[in-house]
Amino acid sequence: MFPPIGLRKLAQLWDEVKAALLASDLDEAQTELRAQAREVAPVIWLIGKTGAGKTAIVSALTGDPRAEIGEGYQPCTRQAAFYDVPEEAPFLRFLDTRGLEEAGYDPAEDIAWCEAQAHLLLAVMQVDDPAQEPVMKVLRQARRRHPDWPLVVAQTGLHRHYRPGTGHPAGFDEAQLPEALADAIAYQRRLFRGLPGDDPPVFVPLDFTQAGDGFEPQAYRLEALDAALDSVLPDALDALHAARADEGNDVRQKAARRTVYAYVALAAAAGAVPLPLAGMAGLAAMQGAMLNRLARRYEVEWTPSLFGAFAGSLGLGTIGWFGARYLVAEAVKLVPILGTAAGIALNAGTAAAFTAGTGEAALVFLRAVRTGQSAPPEEVRQAYRDAFRAWRARRP
Repeated sequence: MFPPIGLRKLAQLWDEVKAALLASDLDEAQTELRAQAREVAPVIWLIGKTGAGKTAIVSALTGDPRAEIGEGYQPCTRQAAFYDVPEEAPFLRFLDTRGLEEAGYDPAEDIAWCEAQAHLLLAVMQVDDPAQEPVMKVLRQARRRHPDWPLVVAQTGLHRHYRPGTGHPAGFDEAQLPEALADAIAYQRRLFRGLPGDDPPVFVPLDFTQAGDGFEPQAYRLEALDAALDSVLPDALDALHAARADEGNDVRQKAARRTVYAYVALAAAAGAVPLPLAGMAGLAAMQGAMLNRLARRYEVEWTPSLFGAFAGSLGLGTIGWFGARYLVAEAVKLVPILGTAAGIALNAGTAAAFTAGTGEAALVFLRAVRTGQSAPPEEVRQAYRDAFRAWRARRP
């Protein structure tokens, strides 16, 4: 049994989720949440010449078709545009700088735009293009000003140096590469000798091609790029990997899953509020905004009765189990100093797991509603439990 204060707080949380979901000013709240997400989302600054493969990398990393067709980019400086993943509440932002080849380009404005945000430099170079001075100029200035900024270098277009009639190497061994390809890779890496910075660059040779090019897989060595980014942006990449986990062809479901994990990242931030129980209102608002966005994806409108059906499908036991975990975390915060630090970490992880569970359960529920059916309650509950446990395993 939960103590009386636990039951009251749990009921209050679920009532606040319902109120946030059905509020008349929900669009205004979502605009505020989007602004908050943009403030805390890490930025990957893409630095490369036109045609180097920057857009292909964004598309492969995110699975977002907006990148493939060049949509979704919004200007933020005179020569740079950002791309939010997802657009409604980003957990990751890409900054794409254009015009590096222009004689008057000065990276100072773009560096200043990034300075207030945790981020990563991602240089993109076609291996058959030795003329990389415009890229190196920007990297030198950025790392002089911020030597702690990590740098990953994607060396793209490997197939242009393959022997005729051959495909991607089955196992990538740089010692076994064709001589022309090995020389091109080595030449570009020598350009980085003496580059300012605390840590050396991480080099990732890769090759992203189109279906008609005849190379499989099309996103060759994507996992190597994932690993390099994971080493410096683990929290953001956790959300990205989870959102990208659906290997099916349902575009609606893929977009909905990106929405879920956008709010997972936000919920983690809300759960990190250092005052006991202070994060509940923010957490409830995020649940309401997330559920509203998911309903829009599936062309469904929430009503009090429909929300009641969703809550009933989840069941009191499922919601209560989260409530116990959440309230234990809040109780830990009451212990001065050490307890506050431990409670913040535990509560942030639990809030994120709860959001993941609620979001995945909503996907099951709303898919069924859209087709005029009723999702079996056990499927809804199982989706919640699986997502909750998976997220807690990522962030113990």
